[in-house]
Amino acid sequence: MRRPRAALALVVAVLLAACGSAAAPSSNPSAEPLDAQGSWQLTAGRAGGAEIPILDDHPITLTVVGSEIGGTSACNTYGGRLSVTDGRLRITDLGMTMMGCEEPVMAAEAAYMAALGEVESIGGDGDELVLRGQNLELRFAALAPAPTAELVDTAWVLETVFVGDVASSTIGEPATIQLRSDGTFSGSTGCRSFTGSWVEEGEQILAPTLTMDGTECPAVLSRQDDNVVSVVADGFIPSVAGNLLTLTEPGGVGLVYRAED
Repeated sequence: MRRPRAALALVVAVLLAACGSAAAPSSNPSAEPLDAQGSWQLTAGRAGGAEIPILDDHPITLTVVGSEIGGTSACNTYGGRLSVTDGRLRITDLGMTMMGCEEPVMAAEAAYMAALGEVESIGGDGDELVLRGQNLELRFAALAPAPTAELVDTAWVLETVFVGDVASSTIGEPATIQLRSDGTFSGSTGCRSFTGSWVEEGEQILAPTLTMDGTECPAVLSRQDDNVVSVVADGFIPSVAGNLLTLTEPGGVGLVYRAED
């Protein structure tokens, strides 16, 4: 089966070219331009005259895939988009899960997320990726590439549900999905289990048959259950980045899964 690709309209290289002088130059003029694509971990950050805390047990990461960004913000996971506004690079459409952590983790997350909204340039400084803005600098070191999981015959566990720009973490029992090479699939919503068959039509995966079990979900799980069923039943576009699988359906609902260890 052809491996699905994310439908990304822009790449960071194009954005940097559009920004012109707004992009931060490398400290080594003879060095090749740094490729921002890939995964990075925050090693130092300063915004508004204050240091952003770096916590070994709650790292802050940034992954750039085309014009899409995402990562962990110390406690939660987040996502957004790189765009150019008035000749300046901006990070827009920021969304994140809503889990709670103890201090100082939440303070580090709040400072980092606020800083992302003020970024005006992205560039290289040696082997580091540097994001800058007014009185703002975020420095990242490259992370080793994550092993890539295949869409088919991999067990996936749901981590995040997106509805428009609003993200939420999962609740209930582990919500899973697995598409098999024989054209069948199975999984769960965190409340109910399901089985069915799937076919590939262009970039979209369709489910000609879908059977849910008869469990009645409690009110707290009904919305998550509805969202998962909506994506699977209505057809979705999958994309795999490392060990993350994202399923999006035309109505704006998205599911982010991680490959099961």
